[in-house]
Amino acid sequence: MPRFISKNGIWHPAKERIALKNLSGKVKIVDGKEVEPGDDYIYEGPDRASLFVLFKEKVETLGQDFRKNPEFLQAMRNQGFNNVEEYLQLVGYDEKKIEEDFKKNAAVVNRGSIAKRVASVKTMGGGVDTAGTGKDKLGGFGPQPEG
Repeated sequence: MPRFISKNGIWHPAKERIALKNLSGKVKIVDGKEVEPGDDYIYEGPDRASLFVLFKEKVETLGQDFRKNPEFLQAMRNQGFNNVEEYLQLVGYDEKKIEEDFKKNAAVVNRGSIAKRVASVKTMGGGVDTAGTGKDKLGGFGPQPEG
């Protein structure tokens, strides 16, 4: 799922930090270290899913600065404000705090340890044995086979 960070209505790709496995079949250089094929490494950079969304849309960011959004500006006029700055002052908008929060939240989005691969869960189906033998493993009557 793509992760974006908004700053004044413009959506930027968030940064992610995640463990990946080198599946390229070639030796990769990550942070100056060689990563052999099949080895794990830590990726730190823009969120890959959000980069793909931006690539499909052929844009660098999404959204529009709210100070230039015609619908927002009209809503401010309808409420009796002379300009956006008057409204922002009333609601307590702090540009410095927004910038600090943006930098802090964009730094690392996904923190986690390397996931361990496990065997898939074998599920048993339910239902009625219409074959009449009662020996099928996915449901039915009578004793189930071993294993």
